[in-house]
Amino acid sequence: MRAFLAVFVRHFLPALVALSLGIGVLLGAGDVAQMLLGFFLFLVAAVFAAGPIARGLAEPMGSLFWPKRYYDKPQPMYGIPQSRRAKGQLEEALAEYEKIAAAHPDEVRPWLEMIDLAVHDLRDARRANLLFQAGIARLKKADDRDLLARAYAATLTRLDVRPPHAAIAIPGAPPES
Repeated sequence: MRAFLAVFVRHFLPALVALSLGIGVLLGAGDVAQMLLGFFLFLVAAVFAAGPIARGLAEPMGSLFWPKRYYDKPQPMYGIPQSRRAKGQLEEALAEYEKIAAAHPDEVRPWLEMIDLAVHDLRDARRANLLFQAGIARLKKADDRDLLARAYAATLTRLDVRPPHAAIAIPGAPPES
C-alpha cells in the first residue's frame, strides 16, 4: 500500500494536475499558442503516467517469458551425443550420454537414449541390460525408474534378430538344412 501511495504521489498526482491544466487551457484557448500549451500539458501528463503504467503491464507479461526461477547449473545439452549418433560414432555418443548422466543424475533421458542406442544401433542386449541396471541404481525418483523400466521393456522388443521375411525358395535348388 505504501509503495502504491508513493507511486501515486510521485507520478499520477503530477500527471493528474498536468492533465487538468491542459484541459482547462484547451477549453479556454483563444489562439494557437494556448492550444499548443494545452497539448504540451497533455504530453507532460502522459510522460508522468507512462512509467508506472508500462511497469504495471510489463512485469506480469515479462514473467511469461522470463520466469523468476533460475537454474543453479547448466541444463543438459543433448546435441553433441545426438550428432555423434547420427554420424555413426556410437561409442563416442554413448560416452557423451554417460557424461550427461553423471552431471545430471536426476535426468532420465540420457539413460533412455543410451539404452535405445545400445539396442537399436549396437544391437547389444547385454550392454543395454548393464545400462538399464546402472540407470535404475542411479535414478532417485520412483517415477523415473518406472519410466526407464517400461521404456527398456519396449525397446527390447526391437532386438529381435529374425530376418524380416521367410527365405525365398528357388525352384530346382537343393533345400537348405
